[in-house]
Amino acid sequence: MPLQLTPDDQSMLDGEQGDSLALAMRVLVAVAEAMGAERLLDITGAHIDGCLYQGPVGLDFVERIAADGGRVRVPTTLNVSSLDLLHPEVYRVDPSDVAASQRLMSAYESLGCRPTWTCAPYHAEVRPGFGEQVAWAESNAIVFANSVLGARTHRYGDFIDICAAMTGRAPAAGLHLEENRRGQIVFDLSGVSSQLRSSDVLFPVLGYVVGSAAGKSIPVIVGLEAATEDQLKALGATAAAAGAVGMFHAVGITPEAPDLASALGGVAPQRRVDVTPAMLAEARDELTTACLLYTSDAADDYFWV
Repeated sequence: MPLQLTPDDQSMLDGEQGDSLALAMRVLVAVAEAMGAERLLDITGAHIDGCLYQGPVGLDFVERIAADGGRVRVPTTLNVSSLDLLHPEVYRVDPSDVAASQRLMSAYESLGCRPTWTCAPYHAEVRPGFGEQVAWAESNAIVFANSVLGARTHRYGDFIDICAAMTGRAPAAGLHLEENRRGQIVFDLSGVSSQLRSSDVLFPVLGYVVGSAAGKSIPVIVGLEAATEDQLKALGATAAAAGAVGMFHAVGITPEAPDLASALGGVAPQRRVDVTPAMLAEARDELTTACLLYTSDAADDYFWV
């Protein structure tokens, strides 16, 4: 079924609400059609990754939409920039890049974005609640929003994120939809000691194991007895970097996984992975040069320095 636009969507696309909104809607429509979306949906917020200066294209795009007086329609936070505004002298690059970075930051602020300059917008006072539709970029923020908060966002990147913020719309596809949030691969930690499962050091290492094996699939983790937000942040960030994980379920911990059946949406998993201490040790060795301090005789308790 072809993409269906509302009258307001069509008005933006036709340029009746200004050139900047027309450009933003053209980008959004192209993305929605590529994703196979049948409609667009309303979002309540956005997080922008494109404010890190990586060349003139990003600056040209934002200054073009800003020049027409464009403004974001929903509360919008900004990711880290290239500059430390408090200590600009530590940015040791060509002065022209410094100037371009400053222009890029100013352009995003002129669109009405909040100058948060953080890759962890979920630490802000206001963050999306369970079931809220948002358009977030930045890999660790995306996986945290979907997994830990139970909000809904697909994996958005540069240009698409600000177009969604300006229109207040996003494709009704991907992780925005209930049917696409079911877990697909089960990672079982029952073979790992309780002491290690509760250790802070487990979570980034486990994220590396999970992300490497899951790729773009949605992992379901069984056997975590408890976890803090910081631990889940470490797990999700590493899984997003090691693979392309946009969401994970931790059974009994994350809001859409009260039990395994719920996490899987009543469907059998595509496969299961038994996570062993040896797998974790191998992942640890790939991530760090720290040495192994102690291994128990049962080979299931690992401690790092």
